[in-house]
Amino acid sequence: MTTSIYDPINYDLKTFEWEFILCPDLWNKFHTKGINVDFSNWTHAKMLDDSGELSDETKTIPNTCGGIYVYAVVPTVIPECGCYIMYVGKATKSEGYSLRERVRSYKRNIDDPIKRPKIHRMFKYLGTHLYVYYMPMDGASEEEIEEMENRLIAAYGLPPCNVEIKDPVVKAAVKAFR
Repeated sequence: MTTSIYDPINYDLKTFEWEFILCPDLWNKFHTKGINVDFSNWTHAKMLDDSGELSDETKTIPNTCGGIYVYAVVPTVIPECGCYIMYVGKATKSEGYSLRERVRSYKRNIDDPIKRPKIHRMFKYLGTHLYVYYMPMDGASEEEIEEMENRLIAAYGLPPCNVEIKDPVVKAAVKAFR
């Protein structure tokens, strides 16, 4: 039997509905001034393998510093055509904790729909299409890392799995339309 895109789907498509804000004015306001960061230092890794386990690629994420990470869904339909930013997070370097450890710690949220429901939903339904884009910020202070996270969350108008925008002006503007 041949399948087609017109065959019935065995689940409710509402499960896959997410809300995004696409605002070029917010993108244009984004900057890295005042933060000790090489913004060209982004790279990525596939988050989960086809069996739903952490991919070996996540082992290449630096374990010696903190930084910023972004979970993004990458559709496979048109190669190199883009992604959907789902979550922006930060990791500060401390004893026994790093960018790699923070990124890999999200695997625990896959099975816990109560603790972080948006993260659970993202991993459960989109996990094998999920990539983590990360920027090591070796030498940056905890405050600089947090400021970079806040600026990125604001630039994307609150990605669907983030909970809060800390910038009061952007927060008020987003609230007005939700």
